[in-house]
Amino acid sequence: MDMLTVARRAKVSTATVSRVLSGSRPVTAEVAARVRAAIEELNYTPNSHARSLRSGKSNLFGLLVSDVRNPFFPDAIEHFESLATAQGIDVIFSNTGYSPERLMSGLRRLLDRGVDGIAVLTSEVSDELVHTLRNVKVPVVFLNQPAVQGNFPIVRVDYERGYREAMEHLSMLGHKDIGFVSGPNTLFSAMRRKEVFLQVAKDCGFSTRDEWMIEGDHRLGGGKIAAARFFTMRSAPTAILCSNDLTAIGFIHTANRLKRSIPQEMSVIGFDDIAMSEMVQPALTTLHLSRREIAAHAFFALQNGEDRSRKTKSMASTVLPQLVIRESTGVAPEKPRVAKER
Repeated sequence: MDMLTVARRAKVSTATVSRVLSGSRPVTAEVAARVRAAIEELNYTPNSHARSLRSGKSNLFGLLVSDVRNPFFPDAIEHFESLATAQGIDVIFSNTGYSPERLMSGLRRLLDRGVDGIAVLTSEVSDELVHTLRNVKVPVVFLNQPAVQGNFPIVRVDYERGYREAMEHLSMLGHKDIGFVSGPNTLFSAMRRKEVFLQVAKDCGFSTRDEWMIEGDHRLGGGKIAAARFFTMRSAPTAILCSNDLTAIGFIHTANRLKRSIPQEMSVIGFDDIAMSEMVQPALTTLHLSRREIAAHAFFALQNGEDRSRKTKSMASTVLPQLVIRESTGVAPEKPRVAKER
């Protein structure tokens, strides 16, 4: 079975069949439907290797993510892959486990495969990685990496807006003291989020203390450990903002195990709005971050082959978090909670 047979069945030229398969040039919806129907009827499988030799492109995109155990990333992968598949592009993804070393090795494997573009949707970007990518010939897009230099396209998350919306909600509930469970302090992105949190808390008139800034790991375990610490403090905040939903869910799990009441004793807010956030008890108030939007910005930045000679500012797209109010936030207790003496 070859492309000529498909073209004859669809009553178009082989060039039109090629355009439908590659998405390189637009065709009318009616023609595209005829071609796809002929492909399905004939059970035609394109020879991607031959096509790549002719075009000089691999029709492969690379996708690097931090943690496939966090539902945020499989959602992003699914949306990215759906867009790619519709354009006849295959996706190779690599999971870094928040390790800069694994990120670097994953990047090198993708470059060895000759991918046409790489989306780096991770937190653990190093100077070495950026230096390596400055020398590659394919487009590269980063997620929320303000430290990245070199006119790479960036998909930014407006953490300031999200944190401000969360704190305004807490302020309306009477909260004045707030704590934060961050990601690992080894990650630049985690430290940047903490800086933004502290600035927004100050702007919104919240009290913070050093002991209320607890380092987590973006996973359930970090949230569990943080909750155990907060609930044994002599003087604790009435509200906690967590760096992501997994952290917040781990926090609530430990609170329930310790028979501490959320939100009556302490309100908790997450970040991401993964599916699990609705299922935990109490259901998690969180900042929704659209994986579909992130995937679309990243994919089209690669597909369009951003010109690095343009200014970085013109290549940045921004995703806006939105507060989703559920049951884990409530009216602040009249008196700050104080741990009982043992």
